Amino acid sequence: MKRIVLLCLSFLLLIASAAHAASVAYIADGEVWLASLDGSQRVRLAEPVLNSSGVLEKWNAVAQADNGRIVATRNDPAKISSLSSFQVWEANGLKTIQGPLNRTGSYALPVYPLGFDVTADGSVMVYGFSNSSCCPYTLETGTYARPVTNSVLEPIRIGGQEDPTLFGARVVAHTGSTVNVQNANASTYGSAFTGWLDTSGSGLDIRRTDVAANGALIALELEEWTSGTQTTGKIALVATQGVDQGPTGAVDCYVPANGVAVDASLSQDATRVAWSDADGLKVAGTPTTAADPCVLTSAPVVIAPNGKSASIGAANVASFLPPPPAPPAPPAPPTPPSGPGTTTTPTAAPTATVPTKVTRAALTKGLAFKVQAVAAGKVTLTATVPAKALGKKGKPIVIATGSGTAKAAGALSIKLKLNATGRKQSKRLKGKKATLRVAQGTRSTTKTITLR
Repeated sequence: MKRIVLLCLSFLLLIASAAHAASVAYIADGEVWLASLDGSQRVRLAEPVLNSSGVLEKWNAVAQADNGRIVATRNDPAKISSLSSFQVWEANGLKTIQGPLNRTGSYALPVYPLGFDVTADGSVMVYGFSNSSCCPYTLETGTYARPVTNSVLEPIRIGGQEDPTLFGARVVAHTGSTVNVQNANASTYGSAFTGWLDTSGSGLDIRRTDVAANGALIALELEEWTSGTQTTGKIALVATQGVDQGPTGAVDCYVPANGVAVDASLSQDATRVAWSDADGLKVAGTPTTAADPCVLTSAPVVIAPNGKSASIGAANVASFLPPPPAPPAPPAPPTPPSGPGTTTTPTAAPTATVPTKVTRAALTKGLAFKVQAVAAGKVTLTATVPAKALGKKGKPIVIATGSGTAKAAGALSIKLKLNATGRKQSKRLKGKKATLRVAQGTRSTTKTITLR
């Protein structure tokens, strides 16, 4: 295929990072999200923020440092960029620093961030800008660099270098069709850059470049606009040696995308690539050959149908997930009621001692039974005989009853007395066996008595 990168102007000594990618941060519907690279876990980090004017400020860009620190920016969509702010989440899930995403100068129409990234250690962020004013018309483009603190000091301005990303602590940006890399010996975020790659042979404009932390792969976002609308968006993957030599040619291809492809991000070890196209935000395995389109080592996984601003990093999704709900506490034992007239549900069954002789005559008058109550409350005695004992059919028939109220657990005396049926059937009851049921609350015991 025709080489995507035609000319290597010069290279920097690029220091590899040992960080291992674990997640992809992204923006969806103005919210900040974090997901595992296979899409099996995801968590929302932030919703749009309601400001003091009652307007929702939406999140518009997010970046992960190689150590897992996440930084996201937000703004009221109807306001100028100079009112932007940022928020930091640490790799352990804690939300920490927030501050202004500010600018230099006093242009009437400042637009940023155009490209957004943080250094490998998460201490500095860079973002592109386009500042313009009218009458006479003036325009300047470039990159801002500022510490990830809540400082309100103006950022460092690097003129001309557009759509920045970072490789370690060095800025990678472009002027025209040339990708430039900040010199290794440049002053802190100074303007000393060296041309690295010429992308004019692609026939498209360069938008942004991402470089894997180990220097083994670069992703070039290439685009074309017509009448203010992006009509073409391609992502080229090119293998490099990560030192001061040209591309190896081992990988040189376009990512197979559906429609316009944007927002490329490479994992630190160059084994995963993320981008957004008509299907949404995707993550796939990077290619290992120069076949074009790229032969991906694992199929693309759609992480979010409306996701954008992908940034692969080392944050662990599990650190941001809410803790699992605690198991329900065991029910507390019931509190015994107190005071006169109160009852309680016994936890054991009451018992009764049957007198030596249980005669029909005694039951007619009422025969006292010694009962052992298990708690305060009402205790009942019920005597029944089988229906056939009285020449009937059906369930047992009640012939005698009695009740008493215990003031507390312990002994009390209750009289068992024949009811109307028992008195009427007294002759038939002679010699019959009756079942005596002693009940308190839902607990009961039974005994067999012989009627004389």
